[in-house]
Amino acid sequence: MLALVVGVLPSQARDLSAGALLDDMSVRERTSYIMGVVEGLGYARFRKDTILSGEKDERGMKCIYDWFYTDNTAALDKIEAAFEQYRKHTPALVVTALVRQECGERCK
Repeated sequence: MLALVVGVLPSQARDLSAGALLDDMSVRERTSYIMGVVEGLGYARFRKDTILSGEKDERGMKCIYDWFYTDNTAALDKIEAAFEQYRKHTPALVVTALVRQECGERCK
């Protein structure tokens, strides 16, 4: 029902893959999407680390933000290259893998 209201029919729906992001979104749209993924990963990491340590722990979140926002042009280039290489995977999975390479699972 919602699909009919917003004008998207199920037959038009497409799985959102990294390749689809590259093919179907403008640079501006892709950048906004990726920034949303980074923000979500940063906050999820903050929650996870805080729960595990029993006190406010921003180190993992800071690592993620520093990785992306210190030089977001370089980070976006790296992310888009990974999207090209892993076109069939979801964008969040690809960005998560890059974040884990940079920041690990949990700061020590």
